[in-house]
Amino acid sequence: MASPSGQIRPGRYLAFFLFIVVLLYGLVFATPNHKLEPKLGIDLQGGTRVTLTARTESGDAPSREALDQARQIIENRVNGIGVSGTEVVLDGNNIIITVPGEEGEQAKDLGQTAQLRFRAVIGQPQPAQVPQQQEQEQPTEPAPGEESTAPSAPATEPSVPPSAGGTTGTPQGRPAPAVAGQPGSTAPSEPSAPSEPPASGAEQPSDEEALADPLSACAKYAADVDTYNKDVSAGKESAVTTASLIQSGRACRQAPQLAGSEDGTVQPDATVQQAAMAALDCSRPDPLVGNDLSDQPLVACDQEATAKYVLGPTFLQGTEISDAGSAVNPEGVGYVVTLDFKSGGSRTWADYTEAHVGQMAAFVLDTQVVSAPEIQGAITGQTQITGGGQGGFSSTEAKSLADVLKYGSLPLSFDSSEAETVSATLGIASLKAGLIAGAIGLLLVFVYCLFYYRMLGLLTILSLALSAVIVFAFLVLLGRWIGFTLDLAGVAGFIVAIGITADSFVIFFERLKDEIREGRTFRSAVPRAWVRARRTILSADMVMFLAAAVLYVLAVGQVRGFAFTLGMSTVLDLIVVFLVTHPLVSLASKSKFLSKPSMSGLGAVQRQANERRAAGRTVAKEV
Repeated sequence: MASPSGQIRPGRYLAFFLFIVVLLYGLVFATPNHKLEPKLGIDLQGGTRVTLTARTESGDAPSREALDQARQIIENRVNGIGVSGTEVVLDGNNIIITVPGEEGEQAKDLGQTAQLRFRAVIGQPQPAQVPQQQEQEQPTEPAPGEESTAPSAPATEPSVPPSAGGTTGTPQGRPAPAVAGQPGSTAPSEPSAPSEPPASGAEQPSDEEALADPLSACAKYAADVDTYNKDVSAGKESAVTTASLIQSGRACRQAPQLAGSEDGTVQPDATVQQAAMAALDCSRPDPLVGNDLSDQPLVACDQEATAKYVLGPTFLQGTEISDAGSAVNPEGVGYVVTLDFKSGGSRTWADYTEAHVGQMAAFVLDTQVVSAPEIQGAITGQTQITGGGQGGFSSTEAKSLADVLKYGSLPLSFDSSEAETVSATLGIASLKAGLIAGAIGLLLVFVYCLFYYRMLGLLTILSLALSAVIVFAFLVLLGRWIGFTLDLAGVAGFIVAIGITADSFVIFFERLKDEIREGRTFRSAVPRAWVRARRTILSADMVMFLAAAVLYVLAVGQVRGFAFTLGMSTVLDLIVVFLVTHPLVSLASKSKFLSKPSMSGLGAVQRQANERRAAGRTVAKEV
């Protein structure tokens, strides 16, 4: 920007900077919102942030197309919450959901895959956990003439017949299936004797052989789930991959032997059923969420983790739902989720309910049984799902489930790797703390500059103030254009940038002092000092910008906000130093009043220069 000699026309530079300021604030007031308000992160205004990490069946990175589709579906779900200012962004293989305010608690459930499937219930549900007393007691043989007593099935609620006209099916709670002999119920064959454990030193089957046998697959699945969860709890990377969990889970919990044949010629294998139920731990996350096979049977838990079910293959997919809503349960307590089917789905549902009266159908959401009512008659209209335990769904639960079903299932399954909720009060307190920290930093810089540089210190303060003006405008515009939000990490980046900007001024001023010590006047020293100082300023800012860029690329989450603000402030520092600080110092050097040693703060340096010149003349005379 300067000529080789360092001579410039300060008025042009300052006019160009003024044009930039006017342009930026013109855009601020011309773009939507029209307010001088930057977009704040949830840690400054309060709200909820949820980070969802995508996982695939193979363990490979998901495709960009699948991530974009998942982001769009989640965004539709978020918009259904009805809170303004929400956003859903992609960050690598993560999807970050941000909901401002105090109504974002529902966002924690928006990452569920929401694969709703309708399956038949086979046999009787079993308790999810065996009572501790039963685990400690050893089974005893019944005395001659006595009959052994089987454990009772879970308590049932009375089934409700279809409403008048047979148009609405209203599942009530989660009643148990009919007992053996009830029409439509399939009695499992007698369990065979458990196989003997392999002798010590016997050759263990390979993974392929273990997965080919459901009993071996269940043993492998239970061991892998236990190992994986222990490793995750310990905070270390597990040797058991998600892909292997899915494979062994399918081989065990979706073995074809669980259901038998449709014509009844092949009965379900009770031994496989018992092994699959024993391998399933309802208290742990299910690796089959979003990865179960719809055309195979499934062993699943209910949503309260109190019972385990053996379910048949899917006879109706949730993709056949045309609309979903929530309403007060007209025949009980709590709320229900109402479902309307497309024409094909409505036909399938009506035909199935007509042909399976007296049997049970399970509503399965992400491999969990939401409700398993007994069919009392053909259902040809709207269907209702009850759940949430004996009290039914709450209003929030019903609306949340209806929203995720309405907008469709995700093409990927996600794990919630981070969920953060900040109250509005804490957000305001954090914002005040950040502003106070920035003000203290600026005050310390101002005091130092005034004490050490005097008039040049005033120019430093003015330059920092003008720098803050354009930084604020950029924050507002970037929040509207690219969705950039200022969080506490970003505030920290700006505070660090104050020191970087002040360092550029120090480099220039110290170089100016060096020129004056060599005997030059304030006016003649400015252009020469600038030519030498700008190289150092450019090199230092380039190093800082590259460090911020590398940190932004490698980091995730809020650390990227710190790197972004640090890099942006470094670039704006160059604009201020070139267009404001240098021209102002040049103008001051041409002013008789401001260039006085008592005003400029350069009196001591000029006295040193005079002493050097006097000493030089004395030496010359002696020679």
